[in-house]
Order: sequence, then C-alpha cells, then structure tokens
Amino acid sequence: MKCAVITPVGPGHQALLADSCAPSVAGAMAYDMGPFTAVEHLVMDDTQGRHGRSNRRNEALAQARDNGFDWVFFLDADDVMTPNAFQAFGRVIAAEPDLDAVWGLICTFNEAGEPELREGQPERIESRAALLSVEPFLSLQIGAFIRAGCAARFGFDPDMDTGEDFKFYYQLWAHCRCAKRPEIFFVNRRGQHSTGPRGATGADWSAAVARQWAEQLAELPVWAEIRDRDGAPARMRITNPRDLIQAAHLRGEFFEDSSLSKLKRLLKNPNPAIVEVGANIGNHVVWYARHLDPARIYPVEPNPEALKLLEQNIEANGIADRIDRRGWGLGAGRGEGRFAAVTDNADNLGATRLVAADDGGIETRSLDALLGADRVDFIKIDAEGMEMDVLDGASELIARDKPVIWIEVLRGNMMDFVQGWCRKAGYRVVDSTAYLNTVDYFAVPRA
Repeated sequence: MKCAVITPVGPGHQALLADSCAPSVAGAMAYDMGPFTAVEHLVMDDTQGRHGRSNRRNEALAQARDNGFDWVFFLDADDVMTPNAFQAFGRVIAAEPDLDAVWGLICTFNEAGEPELREGQPERIESRAALLSVEPFLSLQIGAFIRAGCAARFGFDPDMDTGEDFKFYYQLWAHCRCAKRPEIFFVNRRGQHSTGPRGATGADWSAAVARQWAEQLAELPVWAEIRDRDGAPARMRITNPRDLIQAAHLRGEFFEDSSLSKLKRLLKNPNPAIVEVGANIGNHVVWYARHLDPARIYPVEPNPEALKLLEQNIEANGIADRIDRRGWGLGAGRGEGRFAAVTDNADNLGATRLVAADDGGIETRSLDALLGADRVDFIKIDAEGMEMDVLDGASELIARDKPVIWIEVLRGNMMDFVQGWCRKAGYRVVDSTAYLNTVDYFAVPRA
C-alpha cells in the first residue's frame, strides 16, 4: 500500500514547514512505515494565498488518486506527525481492515511546548451518531488516515473560509466506514493560523462548525446520555447543540443539577404528585421520574417545538405511564386567555415567553381549573415573567395542598413574591439560586 501525506502551506507557514512539519514526516517514515511500502509528502505551496488551502488539498487528492496512492493523511504545516504514526495506523487497520478512515486522539502542544491530550475527548468514536453527540472541538481534527478514493469523492469546499474540515468529516462519516481510535498520529500547534485573504479566527471556525453540527442533527436522531446514578443512563434528544439545556445534556449532565439536588433534600413526600409549569423539553420531568419516584407528573408546556422533544424524551426514558398530559399545549396563568409564543434566542428554547394576543394560537388555564381536585405535592414554575399570574391561578390548590414550590422569579418581581405573595400565602423561602435576570426560590409552607 502507498500513502500520501498532504500538507498545504499558506502564508506565514514556510518556516514551520521547514523547521518541524517536514522533518516530522521524514522521521515517521524512517522510524517505521507501518503497512505502507511507499510514503510521499505532497507539499502544496500557497504561500502567496492565491489558491486557498481547500483547493490545494483537493489538487493533492487528485494527484494521489491518479498516481495510485491507497491512503492519504492530512497534516497542516503548523503541525507535526508523531514518529510512530504509520506504525500506529498499521495496528488499527490490521485489526479492522474494513475501515475507510481512521482518526486518532487530539493531541496539542501546551504553552511549554510539550504535547498533551485534549481533556474531555472520547477515546473512541464508532458511528456517525456517536460523532454528532460530541462537541466538535472534542471529537476530531484534520490528521486522519483516509482511503484516497473516499477522500477524493468529497474533497474540501473551496468556497468556505473556515469550517471546511468538518464539512469534509461529516460527509465521510455519513457515507464511509469511519472510526476514532486511541492512537496519536500527530500533534496540533494552536494559535498559528495562516494569514492571507482566506484566513479565519478560532471564533470564526467555532461558529461555522456549530451551524454544520446543527444541520447534521436535523438529519439524524442523536441522543445524549446522562449517567447520574446507578442504572441505565437517561437519554435526551439533541437537536440544537447550542441550546442552553441541550448543551448540558451533551456534557452528560442534567440542566440545573445543583438546584435539582436541593429539591431532593426539600421534598419529603413519598411518590409525590408534581406539576411542572414550563416543562420545556423534559429535563426536569425526566429527572423527577428517576429520582423522586413520583406517582404522577403534570407537564404544562405551550410551545409546540418544545413539546416534540418533550414527547420524545418521555418515550426514550420509559416514563410515559407517570405522565398526565392535560397541560399539553397549554400555558398556565390567572385564567383563560390567548397568547403567542415568542422565542427571542433560538439557542435558549427554555426562555420562550408568552405574549397576550387576541388571535394567539396558545391558550392558558389556571392551575386550579387544570388540576381540579387532584392532590399536588410540588410545583415548579418557570413562566418567563408570568410567574405571579401562575401563582394567582393556583391559589386554591396551594391553600389546600401546601406543596413545595420552586419558582423562577424575574428580578422585577422579587419583592412581590418574597414580601407579598409568601406572606399572604403563608410560605417562607428556604433556599435560592441567583442568575443574571432571575432568581430561583425554593419556598415551603410556614410551620
């Protein structure tokens, strides 16, 4: 087998190529060629910035394919190949000969110039779905051994100033047999971006790749796993990795896990009946089912986009038998009304608020009317500014059942809640969590 190492050299990278990149390739060839009978370093000059790195990579790909190379390896001019790169790849492909592309661990030079593994990355990635469940910064980098035919089938998008690397990766993982393995093929040198008319910053790259990641997630159902105690992990659907709640799920955490732990200490009722106003995509609903052994959960959620994910997360975690859907598609307020849903930030679905509108497509009910005579042990209220309306509409059931209350309160409503409502209703605040524009209060009946 033959392998071509492809290195585009952009403006400002000449010295790095000569001093470290090219010698590293020669060193790896001298150390051990692994499964290859021939290796050639294809250095593609673009020091004047006239071509662009994608065009230069594509030209090298065509050259490698036409000259009968079986594999290619992409190595940027500011990076270095490890001495045993070919040998390490040989171990992988001998064990898994059907693979079309193999990535190794992300390894970077630290400030002292020493190589170190990037913390938080998975050692192995086996599938496209697994790849899409990982933040791109922690998943893959350019250095990979790829069959020349697969690489040439897609190539790099020359119209992109940045993010073309992940477009290429995502195409390969969708159509070829790809894997990440716990080997180190190269060491990345950060902060040495090429200059020139097609140069881009790290922030530019992050934004471009995040958009692509979201597009991929729209095509393929991907689930994050949360292992927060013994037993099977919770599974939460990911559709927008930049969403505040879904980002926590990708980290393997429940959103607001510290506040949820506070609740567990406060709520003493066995098999509680739980009302969740603003259930969103089900982060809290799933946690309740796993940790509180509730008799019944009443999600109240008006947003159709959130409801789709809420339903999927309920089904994926096998908790449908605990769910009462009478609040499905409804908002909670003082009484009956019509509202429109407004999402000011597409990356914070949980902050969707209701705005009064005579022709609005969302109806509200009071919790008193919605719950009727059903007992309630705990109420969570996240109503984006309508929290005092929700409390007013739940006055009868609160007076009757004296539930524990966890409520998000806009800072403008703090005094109304703490000094007004709590005194009138016979409640006291026992804990709180402060945020920029809101405070979460935990309130219990006065003894």
